[in-house]
Amino acid sequence: MLLVNSFYYPRGGDCVHALNLEKGLKARGHSVAVFAMQHPMNLDSVWSEYWPKYVEYGGKLGIVEQVCAAWRGVYSLEVRRKAEHLFREFRPDVVHLHSVHFHLTLAVVAAAKSLGLPVVWTLHDYRTVCPATHLLRHGELCEACAGGHYWHCLAGRCKSDSAAKSVVTTVESYLSAMRGHLRGIDTYVAPSTFLAETVTRMGLGAREIVVVPNPVDGPREMATGIRSGMLYVGRLSHEKGVDVLIRALQGLTGMELHVAGDGPLREQLEALAARLGVAATFWGWVDPDRIRSLMGSAAILCVPSTCYENCPSAVLEAMSAGLPVVASDLGGLTELLEDGRCGSLVPAGDVAALQACIQRALASPAELSAMAERAQVRVATRHDPELFLDRIEGIYAPLAG
Repeated sequence: MLLVNSFYYPRGGDCVHALNLEKGLKARGHSVAVFAMQHPMNLDSVWSEYWPKYVEYGGKLGIVEQVCAAWRGVYSLEVRRKAEHLFREFRPDVVHLHSVHFHLTLAVVAAAKSLGLPVVWTLHDYRTVCPATHLLRHGELCEACAGGHYWHCLAGRCKSDSAAKSVVTTVESYLSAMRGHLRGIDTYVAPSTFLAETVTRMGLGAREIVVVPNPVDGPREMATGIRSGMLYVGRLSHEKGVDVLIRALQGLTGMELHVAGDGPLREQLEALAARLGVAATFWGWVDPDRIRSLMGSAAILCVPSTCYENCPSAVLEAMSAGLPVVASDLGGLTELLEDGRCGSLVPAGDVAALQACIQRALASPAELSAMAERAQVRVATRHDPELFLDRIEGIYAPLAG
């Protein structure tokens, strides 16, 4: 098997997922190669000599650098050449894609198909139907690009509120449609029913799309001691709704917020918490062991997203650990928490509703405990890592021949 992901270090949930899949497949005796982009934080890999060079899209770039980076983000000839080299050398039974847009581009699909290799793609977001990835336009939920009407992304400057980035992602979407890259995927894997139904409704046109919930180890025991305070784990960006959580905690005496994660809004969110008198500790990026420690001391994990989440690893980790979850009533979160049986759901972006939910939860420890117990049972039966690998192998088998 050959796994493809833009980065080869635990940069985010998609990267952790791909790394764990590699580990799991190897433990079952599979020979696994990896194709990624060169990056200074990548883990060591015997396959890194085949990988394309690291490309920086952030920071201050000159005009020529911006033009080159923009074109590479649409389709990379270097990626195609190096991917074909690795594919010929390793000759995998199946090529399994994860997050590849913008850094690796769909040149990896062209490379695989040019050699007649079957391709599986796990969807970690909505990029195949939404050039801006998150189905958001100026902070509001949006499906205007459904049916291939990608020009809406450019018209709304939907990609990071940037005209340049919106041009690149819009052009990439149209070119991919013209070349038929997405139609060439043999099987798509969706970690949630919501994601599968959404991309299908918006016109992905998949040959086959299979729902395979993300795995999580567990259930495991929480650390002993007094649990207190709120915990947020994730990226600090507009669509994650951390500002809503901070506003909801205003005036709640003795309530401390711990934020594990980083992103473009960190300074703004720190300033907001200080201005509103909310006791908040921003830990920045932390490793998995530290996250587990924070989960062991928190009273509630809050996921206040204003976008359609899919199957967040932080929620699965909390459910496995018996940490109660309060989350927005959006996207895959509702099926993950079984419509409120395994966690509390609130309307997205509603500060008053979130504050009231937190107060009710803290005042009802018995109900919190009952939801946490149901959550542990749910992840143990639905998100077991061995069951996950069984399902993935079941997808590979008919394709590998």
